[in-house]
Amino acid sequence: MSEIDVDKDLEVLKTELSNIQTQLVNINTQRTELMSRAQHVSGAIAYLNGKADPPVAEETEKPEDKTTEENSEA
Repeated sequence: MSEIDVDKDLEVLKTELSNIQTQLVNINTQRTELMSRAQHVSGAIAYLNGKADPPVAEETEKPEDKTTEENSEA
């Protein structure tokens, strides 16, 4: 049977935990920054949509109207 070096294993696991916690902090910071950027872009879109000219609705003939007109001429 091989002997377990508890102190060494404990130190390795503590280092790994510290690395994971650091990575989580970095990821959370990136997430917060991305959310902030998304909110700013969304606000800019809303602002520009308010400044843009409203789309002009084209009048289109309804298919049933055209069919009724064609039938009445016949």
